[in-house]
Amino acid sequence: MAWTAAVQREGARSRRRRRVRLPWQLGFLAPAMLFLAAASIYPLVQLVRMSLSDVTPETIAGHWPFVGLRQLKAVFVNDQFSQSLTNTAIYTLVVLLVALVGGLIVALGLSRRGRLSKTTTTVMLAVWLAPPIASGLMWKFLLSSDGAINSVLGQLGIARRPIEFLVTGRLPLLSVALVNAWIVVPFAAIVLRSALLDVPRDILEQADVDGANGRQRLQHIVLPILRPALLVLGSLIVVYAFKSFDFIYVMTGGGPGTSSSTLPFLGWKLSFVAYQYGQGAAVAVIAMIIVSLFSIFYVRSVKDEVQA
Repeated sequence: MAWTAAVQREGARSRRRRRVRLPWQLGFLAPAMLFLAAASIYPLVQLVRMSLSDVTPETIAGHWPFVGLRQLKAVFVNDQFSQSLTNTAIYTLVVLLVALVGGLIVALGLSRRGRLSKTTTTVMLAVWLAPPIASGLMWKFLLSSDGAINSVLGQLGIARRPIEFLVTGRLPLLSVALVNAWIVVPFAAIVLRSALLDVPRDILEQADVDGANGRQRLQHIVLPILRPALLVLGSLIVVYAFKSFDFIYVMTGGGPGTSSSTLPFLGWKLSFVAYQYGQGAAVAVIAMIIVSLFSIFYVRSVKDEVQA
């Protein structure tokens, strides 16, 4: 069909534009890159050094005795680590799926230019920029046993007794993940809406002439053109969700027990509750390695997309 060929031509033009790299443009980025490198390399070196040392409240301001991989071994045999790793994977997957699907649905609804669309986008941006601590406290109140959500469910006859969203079984982890995803949806919608506004109108008009329905336009036109934006957005959401700490700290405190504890929360708990700074740093290093592996996969995927 004519519109499928137009989609391929548009993708080729977009890939050619992404290949352009001017030396003077990189020169403008050099000072910022040097500053970011200096501000991140030293803390990173100190983190790795701490994970290989025996650091206690008595020695944290002095000499750190080198113990090699002892801290990493202690973390791996810790039962809380395996559960926190599983919780982190579940948490990240829920946030990623809900944020991408929800963001795409909202973006499609706001894809047309207009005053209502601009106003809604501004409101969503305000939700995204709200302090996580304030948002977490609000949702903790809403999800409590005597909160507004349980009251509404009771009034509608959906739940005969209050649902313990933040107490029972897997519900605390899923509840916090859904709240975090709800906060990310506006950001995802704004990014995808910007990408949707760049979809050529003539391609959509050709698809209409050929009799394509909404699902076909989405599957064969919109999603292929949005693929680079979805790759970038998905990677940002994964990194954001993987390092999420504030919502868990405010809403559940990693509980009940360790049922909603993730790797960042476990690292904080080992460092600032148990004062096992070496093990806390070891958890942070493991989390950094996992994110780095995902980043390598992401970079290779984008590279393959550009060279295709």
